[in-house]
Parts: sequence; C-alpha cells; structure tokens
Amino acid sequence: MKKALVLVTILIGVLTSARAQSQLPSLKNTTWKLFLTEMNDTITLHIKSDTSYVTTTTGEVVVRSVCRVSADTLYFTDYDGQYACLNQTGKYKLSLSDDSNNLTLALIEDPCDGRANAINKVKWTRAATPPAASPMK
Repeated sequence: MKKALVLVTILIGVLTSARAQSQLPSLKNTTWKLFLTEMNDTITLHIKSDTSYVTTTTGEVVVRSVCRVSADTLYFTDYDGQYACLNQTGKYKLSLSDDSNNLTLALIEDPCDGRANAINKVKWTRAATPPAASPMK
C-alpha cells in the first residue's frame, strides 16, 4: 500500500511538471532582442496579440507578420517589409528559459529560408517594452 501511494505521488509530480512546461507564459505584448551578424545590427521582435513586427536599432520596421501562438508553437506569416516572405508561414517550437528572460525558436517548418536561417535556435533576450504605439499597418 505504501509503495502504491509513493508511486502515485511521484506520478502526480511528473504529470504536474510536464503540464507546467507545456503551458508557457503568454508572449503577447513582449519584446525580444537579437544581434544578427548578417545585418550587423540588433533587431527587436515585438509580439502583439495577433501580429508581430521586427525593427532595427534605428526603429526601422523590416518585417510585419500575422503571429499566432498555440501551446508551445509560434506561427509567423509575413505580410509586409523589406525582409518579408509574403504569405509564407513559418512554424517554430517555443522554449523559454526558467526565468522567462530568454526565448528560443526551434524550426519545425518554414518555406522562408532567410527567416529560418536567421532565427532558428538562436537565443532572444527579453527587452523592455516601450510605451509607444506600434507601427502596424
């Protein structure tokens, strides 16, 4: 009886831990920075409720996307910008560091090679979200 109780307790702990890992904190209204050697610039990813946009250090918007998060998967579908892959949806597995200050996107599938090569498995660092309005179209 005691062995069964210990086993059930361990099983509940494992299931609770797995559930906690699969329920990521919301990424809505967060901002993430990454240095891209290809651009020789730090870019900032601004994730809103259903859109995202990427800016350079000068504030220039280089790509705008419809953005959707489902469980631990992030979907980008670009619709505007100099680096946009128009109407191509990229699918990435999300992972956050334990302190939620680092975000990594692991490629699941993306027909846009430029986007996939730039952001696959690189660590984004959480940035302060500025109070200014977003430059969405």
